[in-house]
Amino acid sequence: MITKLEDVHLRRDYFGTYDISSAGSMGYNWRKIHWHPKEKVAYGIHGNSGYLFRFDPQKKDLEIIERLTSGLSKKTGMFDQFSYGYLGFYLDIESSLIYYLTGGPIFENGKRIEGESSIPRGGAKGPENLHLVTYDLTNNHYCDHGPIYYPNGGRPSFVNSIALDKLGNIYTLARMDYQGKIIADLVKVESPVKEK
Repeated sequence: MITKLEDVHLRRDYFGTYDISSAGSMGYNWRKIHWHPKEKVAYGIHGNSGYLFRFDPQKKDLEIIERLTSGLSKKTGMFDQFSYGYLGFYLDIESSLIYYLTGGPIFENGKRIEGESSIPRGGAKGPENLHLVTYDLTNNHYCDHGPIYYPNGGRPSFVNSIALDKLGNIYTLARMDYQGKIIADLVKVESPVKEK
């Protein structure tokens, strides 16, 4: 039976406020979580801020764990430029390892390339690097594996999906320049994580 939990919400200062008139404004809303059957809790990523949270429905408790944005986003205090990147969030139950494809600022000549002041509906404020971040729930270890590039040096963009195979290789859909046209295609990133 499905029931609504009372007195439980995600309204936190870290998550900001919800403005329905502004594209990319999530406020305290989320769109993707993973249930951890061993711990009997749910893990989720808040899209705008990149904060990982744990929700225990039995205790009605929400805990903010760690900000899983790229290391450069943490250092500069920036949100991702793309409003829907948080859908690139995956929890591997066997290893209790979280995989997160997220954005990172681009620097040229020591200066950050700045985007627009607001996110256009369904779009991005500006260019950014794609980073793979992992977080090990067993030892609370965060690791930014750095930016991901195509073999030609191009940057994957508008990444908002993730899937893993049994070897830990990561798959996503990303935009790319192909023969002078911008297309979306399947991209594979080899696993940076060695087996435990």
